[in-house]
Amino acid sequence: MIKKILASLLAIAVVLVAYAYWYAGSLEPNYKGEIQLPGLSAQADIYFDDYGIPHIYAENEADAYRALGYAHAQDRLWQMEVVRRIAPGRLSEIFGSKLLKVDKLFRALGIQQYSEQMLAEFEANGDSKIQTAASAYLDGVNAFVAEGPTPIEFSIIGVEKTPFSMIDVYNTMGYMSFSFAAAQKTEPLVTKILQDLGEEYLKDLDVDPNTTGALLSSTLPATEELALQIDKILTDLPAAPLIGSNSWVIGPDKTKSGKVIMANDPHIAYSQPAVWYEAHIETPETSFYGYYLAGYPFAIIGHNRRYATGLTMFENDDIDLYWEKDNPDNPGQYLFRNESRDYQVRKETILIKDSTSVEMEIKTTHHGPVINEALELEEDWPPVSLFWVYTQKPGEILEVTYGFSHTNSLVEARENTSKIHAPGLNVMYGDIENNYARWSSAHLLKRADSVNSKLILDGTSGQHEVQGYYDFSYNPKSENAPWGYAYSANNQADTTNGVLVPGYYLPEDRARRIKLLLDQDKKWDVEDTKKMMLDVTSNNSPEVVTSIVESIDVKLINSENEAKGIQLLSDWTGTFELDDIAPTIYNKLVYKIQEGIFVNKLGEDGFDAYMKTHLMKRSFQPLFANDSSVWWDNPATPEVETRSQVITVAFADGLIELENQLGGDIDQWQWGKVHSLEHGHVLGAVDLLRKYFNVGPFPVPGNNEVINNYIYKWTADGKYKVTAGPSTRRIIDFADVEGNSWSILPTGNSGNIFSPHYNDQAEMYVNGDYRRQLMNKEEIISQADGVLVMTP
Repeated sequence: MIKKILASLLAIAVVLVAYAYWYAGSLEPNYKGEIQLPGLSAQADIYFDDYGIPHIYAENEADAYRALGYAHAQDRLWQMEVVRRIAPGRLSEIFGSKLLKVDKLFRALGIQQYSEQMLAEFEANGDSKIQTAASAYLDGVNAFVAEGPTPIEFSIIGVEKTPFSMIDVYNTMGYMSFSFAAAQKTEPLVTKILQDLGEEYLKDLDVDPNTTGALLSSTLPATEELALQIDKILTDLPAAPLIGSNSWVIGPDKTKSGKVIMANDPHIAYSQPAVWYEAHIETPETSFYGYYLAGYPFAIIGHNRRYATGLTMFENDDIDLYWEKDNPDNPGQYLFRNESRDYQVRKETILIKDSTSVEMEIKTTHHGPVINEALELEEDWPPVSLFWVYTQKPGEILEVTYGFSHTNSLVEARENTSKIHAPGLNVMYGDIENNYARWSSAHLLKRADSVNSKLILDGTSGQHEVQGYYDFSYNPKSENAPWGYAYSANNQADTTNGVLVPGYYLPEDRARRIKLLLDQDKKWDVEDTKKMMLDVTSNNSPEVVTSIVESIDVKLINSENEAKGIQLLSDWTGTFELDDIAPTIYNKLVYKIQEGIFVNKLGEDGFDAYMKTHLMKRSFQPLFANDSSVWWDNPATPEVETRSQVITVAFADGLIELENQLGGDIDQWQWGKVHSLEHGHVLGAVDLLRKYFNVGPFPVPGNNEVINNYIYKWTADGKYKVTAGPSTRRIIDFADVEGNSWSILPTGNSGNIFSPHYNDQAEMYVNGDYRRQLMNKEEIISQADGVLVMTP
């Protein structure tokens, strides 16, 4: 009897395993075989290489984009579903109330309404070739939605597959555009410092002390709440915002081959799947190897055999926050120039999974939407409106991105770049004709000289209104420069008139290091460029250490670890390798010193908000070096604290915390023990699912603001969990585009957990390896394990 029971249980187990195996196989993307794809005019073939990159060969462009849409959807449909819901504020429908604040903010921004306006214009007047290509892509996506297997995330969460439309395409770009901006997290902090402490405190924080534009009043609320709310919302986003980036293009006079080499690694928040989908299209009229966003038809960056494009963030300030004032006699109006104006009012209903819906009333002034309700600010707050260039001006985003993969010359590329109104991007360019360039693209705001755009502005007087936009010829640019290269690392650049554009730029560390390396008297090749992209040396950090070490009161050093810590820092050359110990001490001190400076003036919440801004990154080096800064003194004490006192206390306390965290043996405090990267999937937040959907964690080298820029937030616990970094490392060699161009993705090209390409690049990525970007058809066919034939 027992044997029969065991045999039955074994049979059931075998059946269950077999079913699980079959089920997993049924959900895996189809990388070979034959399928019918509605709408094709002729057969299209897709060869998937060793890393799951689709190489699409079609008789015409529409067929190629239709095939691309299908391939993209079978690898990334879940990612497409999540991304298309962000801008219209529809995440709560599938994730529940935990993402209600995200939905409320994006509903208030009005991206959906702006997308509808731009789509209507595109449908009425857009280029028919672009319309055909974009529609074909969506047809391919929807063919998979209709006929393909349902990704497992849809089943776990309980989401129905529904068709995609052009409004989803526009909303995707709207979401990405807002995620780039920094003003909404910084202006409230600058305003708080001005309100609470005064102008003198702005001087050491890379802020023009000009305070004109601020509405100063004792009745204004604690503005750090505004910054913290926005940061929390953007942190909760289940998709990856773009943060920074490196790129350089080396001209022919500085390369061994005499041909241009382009390098680009856009810095984007890590997620699983990662942001880019690589795909290669070949038709009689189109050839392009590109990087695609989820649900978006045209490559954002890429190359062919003639030219390449790359991107970094410009970081210009294209958002202004305004204090508004309600008409006390009519709540449906606001005051402007002593006259009443009607709010535009829009009502929104947010559906929430497994809960009741939420009603919103969104008021809008001529500046933009009032965001108080979206951020759930207290009732005593005055209205705060948000002016954003992206939704204030008509845009041609589909035309621009289509143009990136259909240009014929430097002149055409520059003209295409000039059409970008927002967000601000540095477009990098190189070509087979030995041209190389960087253009800062954006419609830059004209503001009165008296207006400080880093403050929340007075929206009532009319004195701080945007006065218009500069022509593209005003923007910073570099074309075929005599020094032999173009570069960008989110650093501030002069305009053509020698004027600095207001913005939230990152510190000069990476730009300085890139320039230092490229200014060497040497000829560059691809192998040199690969090593440079992986560079983890900071020239700035040892300078920061000098300010720290010279400030420590050596008379108070009373432990072996303190003495050894000073010696390790003094000998440090600024490298952030896995086995280095000095970076662990350095990062602890950067946090502790700023904690000692700011908490007693900004409070815990204000300090938390400040540490999440670009302002902090630009300020701490000059601040640490300035022994006369007003920031060193604690206003709550009768004595005047000095730089030496603050830093000495921070050093002693920091080493005690490191001993508690990592043990008493300072030789065991390696950087790789505290600096790690894990690629988080939406479902990875559930502990039971984490090991199946997340990728990692991995110990990683690098640091904030070295070229190999693994970005993290400084925290009190001394654990530096990387949140963003190179979304790809790509190198294009115009001496041999087909044979010597390289890339790597953080995890894999597929977002399907059952695909062999879900995480097949993850270890290569953290190890600093690259894979070739294939464009030669014979080589592609020889590598592919069959072909996916698509027929009408």
